[in-house]
Amino acid sequence: MNPRQYTGLAVLLLTGLCAVAVFVLVFLYVDDVRSEVGPTATVYELDEPVSALASVPSEALREVEVPERWIPEDAIRHPDQMAGLVAAADYEPGTLLQAGMLEPPPVLEPGFREVAIMVDAETGVAGKVFPGDRVDIIATIAGNEDLGIAPRAEVWVSDALVLEIGALTEVDDEDAVGNFTTTAAVPVTFALNAEETLRLAYGESFSVKLRLALRPAGDDAEVPEEFQVYVDALAEDARGNGDGGDNGGDD
Repeated sequence: MNPRQYTGLAVLLLTGLCAVAVFVLVFLYVDDVRSEVGPTATVYELDEPVSALASVPSEALREVEVPERWIPEDAIRHPDQMAGLVAAADYEPGTLLQAGMLEPPPVLEPGFREVAIMVDAETGVAGKVFPGDRVDIIATIAGNEDLGIAPRAEVWVSDALVLEIGALTEVDDEDAVGNFTTTAAVPVTFALNAEETLRLAYGESFSVKLRLALRPAGDDAEVPEEFQVYVDALAEDARGNGDGGDNGGDD
């Protein structure tokens, strides 16, 4: 065997040894990483936003595989853990669900009732009122010219707790002459006492429209009496002048 053959053989052996060394190093690195990361487990994160006091639907969940050592102790590991619970706050997509983020739905206090009405989607909710919010329910009244009653707006129920907001629904309304119009409305459920329940039922039946005025968080103050009713002063004055009539003059 000539020197060139010896050199070639040495190069081949060296290359083989290097390949084995690289393989061993990679194997040891992967094994070390695996030992540090450990086994993985399935947990759940949100795939879409969820509002406070709303239940978490199954379609809003996404399964993710996370190393066991990095999973919080109270992480949700099965959808059954969320049965009968609602979100304790507003959560964004990508949020890893944990038991402390869910709570039982609000329980009615003694003397309160759940009352649901249909509220105009544009003027009543506008996508900004959510379960857990506090609102003033305002009714607009057409008035009655024959009885001398001017049109007005009135705070029908003050500081009402919103329990639930349903899906957008088309509603057929009939006017005084029997004409029907289709509007978009949202079923809204409130927690009200007995008197407020009756006022809301009356307002829904006889007012022109009901609106929700969203209160800022922590605001539970009563609306001052002078701001609870707004009367169309011009219409009221016109009725008053009409009642007085034209007395004419002396010849």
